[in-house]
Amino acid sequence: MLKIDLEKRFLKELPISPGCYLYKEKSGKVLYVGKAVNIRARVSSYFTKGDDLETKIQLMLKRASFVDFVEVDSEVEALILETNLIKKYRPKYNRMMKDDKSYIWVMFDNLKDFPKPEIAREKKKKRATYFGPYPKVFPARKVLRRLRKLFPYCNTNFRVKDGIGAEKRPCLDYHIGLCSGVCAGVISKQEHRRNINSIKRYFRGQKQELYKDLQKRMKFLSKARKFEQASKIRDTLRDLDYVTQRIEIDKEVDEARLSAKKQEGAIIGLGQLKEKVRLPSRKAQGFRIECYDISNIQGSSATGSMVVFVGGRPRKDQYRKFKIRTKTTPDDFEMMREVLLRRLKKVNDKRVKDVSFKKVPDLVVVDGGKGQLSAAWDILKELKLDSKIPVVGLAKREEEIFRIEMVGHEKVFRKSTFAKRSHGLYLIQRIRDEAHRFAIGYHRKLRSKQSVKSLLDDVPGVGELTKRKLLKAFGSLEGIKKAKKKDLETVVRNRRTVEAIQKVLK
Repeated sequence: MLKIDLEKRFLKELPISPGCYLYKEKSGKVLYVGKAVNIRARVSSYFTKGDDLETKIQLMLKRASFVDFVEVDSEVEALILETNLIKKYRPKYNRMMKDDKSYIWVMFDNLKDFPKPEIAREKKKKRATYFGPYPKVFPARKVLRRLRKLFPYCNTNFRVKDGIGAEKRPCLDYHIGLCSGVCAGVISKQEHRRNINSIKRYFRGQKQELYKDLQKRMKFLSKARKFEQASKIRDTLRDLDYVTQRIEIDKEVDEARLSAKKQEGAIIGLGQLKEKVRLPSRKAQGFRIECYDISNIQGSSATGSMVVFVGGRPRKDQYRKFKIRTKTTPDDFEMMREVLLRRLKKVNDKRVKDVSFKKVPDLVVVDGGKGQLSAAWDILKELKLDSKIPVVGLAKREEEIFRIEMVGHEKVFRKSTFAKRSHGLYLIQRIRDEAHRFAIGYHRKLRSKQSVKSLLDDVPGVGELTKRKLLKAFGSLEGIKKAKKKDLETVVRNRRTVEAIQKVLK
């Protein structure tokens, strides 16, 4: 707990991580609870806005003697924690809980055979489980959309027969990975409940317990030689960490005011990273880092991503994506080799016109441990770039950085770790997460295209060219489904073919 002093020295002791802050009066009574992406920046804003603050907040600050804080791993956890703290302390200067009608709840109807998360304005059902209240609908829906990609469930009112879904075929959401297929009996009622319970546990803040249970199930399936199911859980674990860090609650932090601090933090982080990896000193402003990741969820439509950070900041105009050509079965190491070979062989090719490929990276980062790093190092050696371009691997579990040194004729792996909450750790995590996000986005786009093709394969008169035209015109399977008949006829000239398409997608 930090005492509020007139010189504002206490602000420097606040963390820059996500979490909640609590203003307390001298007796320790909680006056106000707030959430923040960056606790220090958010609390500091109360002492710079002055008269621009709401009257109630100005009154609260006059009574407050201390600021306490609770750090969490992500912005979405800050949202959940804020709700729980307000319910616990019922602070005088928080409007939430004073007028529940202006807030929403995430509700699970436990009386249903196949419950799903729903948004509710009031707590009417006695046998339902409620989480909240939350001050805005959009952030809660956004959290649910992200979690649904990890723990799919059917969002339609489907027919049930003998305790299982009785539809003739799965809904459209099944083809884009949002529905588990429970509507058509693809998975059992118990498996559906397992997904729903995982979402509930996330809302209860039981992230670590959820992690451990998923890891146990992955190991069990692996021992039972059910490798495809085990790989899906492995990808869920990976994506769960990404979602945890990337869900945005709202825009309460002024990005413009923080931009200078972000740049300063990026430069500090870059210096710490260079020190850990033992890189030669060079001006930070032009230092180019390229990070690579592979996405092969469910073993199809595998993709690779290359993201670029210059001077510790992202250069999205120089991001590049790769569709894996050489492998049709999951093999992260070989896929990483393919992506790096296709990119790095262009370093010395004068015919290359792509600005991003003409640049020589000062550091290559691969998402993974020793295996991925070894594959990357072999490619650099093959292209005779191992002495020019340093490469490191970032292992997920302990956020360890690996690099390779040659001792005689043997490769020796050297390990480094960052201090928790250091700028260097934040920078390397941000680079890795960005590469993961970019790879997954392209992967899902390809899978969506494949879903369209597979659904339209049996429609007479629809060939590859027509499928490509439909995708180009309407963007996705959902877009084609929602298109009006006259709009479809502008792409597909034959009226009977249009009717057949609408019948298939109905």
